[in-house]
Amino acid sequence: MIETRRRAYLDAMGFDLWSIKPPEPDLDRLLIQPGEGSTLLICETPDATATRFAGDVTRALAGDVVWGWPDPSASPENPSLKQAVGQFLFTRVVMFGTGLERRFFKNGAAPVVGSASITVCESLDELAVRGSAKRIFWRHLRGKLAN
Repeated sequence: MIETRRRAYLDAMGFDLWSIKPPEPDLDRLLIQPGEGSTLLICETPDATATRFAGDVTRALAGDVVWGWPDPSASPENPSLKQAVGQFLFTRVVMFGTGLERRFFKNGAAPVVGSASITVCESLDELAVRGSAKRIFWRHLRGKLAN
């Protein structure tokens, strides 16, 4: 019997129809900009890397950075955060925004993934307009660079 007809019969008789729900895609896939830096900076969208503050961060880290952002299609060809750290040998990851932290870490950010230390800070938009958040960010970043 044709599946749609069978479902219609069962529905007409008052039976609840159950179906297998496809698994949700892994939302932890990254699109990574080409580069050879040891620091991975993760922001919400590729447009965020063109902001003035993003440029300041890149200059402060002496250009030794690679930008990344979540893959909206969650394509399995793109690396997860753990795979990116292992594949590109990142030693430091900075996530801009707590939304990214929730996306990549279900139970809060781990301090270390593979060989990389993880830092979660305010979003780039927030850092660009809030002086107090910017001061905390630069102080934290300076402490990380000294280590």
